[in-house]
Amino acid sequence: MYKRPVGTVYLLKRAELAVRGCMEVALAEFDLTPAQFLVLFRMRDRTDFSAAALAREVGVRPQTLITLIAPLERRGILHREPSPTHRRVLHNRLTPAGKRLLANALRVAGQIEADLLASVEDRKLSVLQEVLTTLWQRAEAHESHPGAIRAKAEELMRAHIVARRRGGRARKVM
Repeated sequence: MYKRPVGTVYLLKRAELAVRGCMEVALAEFDLTPAQFLVLFRMRDRTDFSAAALAREVGVRPQTLITLIAPLERRGILHREPSPTHRRVLHNRLTPAGKRLLANALRVAGQIEADLLASVEDRKLSVLQEVLTTLWQRAEAHESHPGAIRAKAEELMRAHIVARRRGGRARKVM
């Protein structure tokens, strides 16, 4: 059972903010914000990201995502095209210029990460990565996480639809 005082997540947030500050300066040469860099990073291997899915991937609302990607689209860094299966959904993909920009930005971001972690022993870095992975997985599985809430709502909706088709009432899912 967790018995330490609240503070670990606070330290994680402070570290994230400090790293973000370094990344803001480093990415300025590419005219990218850290949030835009994260968008490009998540898009690097996929061509079928809808705005909603991409927003979930980077932890912003879909409306916020549009403000992040609109300048990238105007610069020719990414392209939006209709989904072949759903005409109202636009898929986002990197253009060749976007892939080149991301490759260059990744080199700089990698150097920042190497600089910041240079004094951390490999053993400690491995433990840190395990702990962060566990925290990430547990947070996403937690009942308070939006993904878990969304999954529960979808389950309720499916149960309701099935029950209506059968002429009954949906069972309560908790």
